[in-house]
Amino acid sequence: MKTFEKVLGSATEKLAYIAMAAIIACMVLVISDIVRREITGIPIPGSYELVELIAALILSMGISYLTFLRGHVWVGVIVDRFRPRTQAIFDLVNGAISLGFTVWLTQAMFAFGTVTRIGGGVTGHLLIPLHPFIYLVAVALALTCVVLVRDMVKATISIRKGGGA
Repeated sequence: MKTFEKVLGSATEKLAYIAMAAIIACMVLVISDIVRREITGIPIPGSYELVELIAALILSMGISYLTFLRGHVWVGVIVDRFRPRTQAIFDLVNGAISLGFTVWLTQAMFAFGTVTRIGGGVTGHLLIPLHPFIYLVAVALALTCVVLVRDMVKATISIRKGGGA
């Protein structure tokens, strides 16, 4: 399990680094667009489209790492007052609901990516194909599903051990 945890942590961390690089790219693009517009009166062509695509990467690439670290906001204030076994049961139920929703989103994103690829979906001005970005979001969601399964397995082990894990 420790090797699996290391590999999973490394994979989610790499996606988080992609999100960080995308944030920097987005900042550089927006600042460059503002400076160019101020100096020449002409914006960078397609900057709005690029920011949209980069934003999709920023949001999706960090989800699995955040889930891996359990850094999301939840009702821990209330749940922390329960016994460890009750907390583990709550984690298991919460994980099952989250996993179901994330699996559904992942499947939908892969299907949408395929439809977009077949249909030749591109951005309006720069004509950048959309499907690679959609598939990247789907892969990030799929990795989030793996993290959620890991959390459910941990919760199940904790429940079986009586909450002591």
